[in-house]
Amino acid sequence: MRKIIVDIVTSALLGFGIVFLTSPLFLYWFIHGDYDRYIWIINGPYPFSHFGGGPFQLAMGIGLLFIGVVLIAAALVLKKVFFKK
Repeated sequence: MRKIIVDIVTSALLGFGIVFLTSPLFLYWFIHGDYDRYIWIINGPYPFSHFGGGPFQLAMGIGLLFIGVVLIAAALVLKKVFFKK
């Protein structure tokens, strides 16, 4: 039973890690895909108003990539610790 739970958790961590690794690309496309949407986003409240600036987007992209790498590393470590032969 414990191995099934660990397998589910590692699969979920791996899936979330992949989602976080691809999210900066999706976020860039969402912000810059259409000029009207870009203007609508940067005229919004605090976090959205800073999406027009490069440093904020870079920091957010690096943060999302970092979270993705950490989640994938955690999944691999859990899999190695609990499924060693």
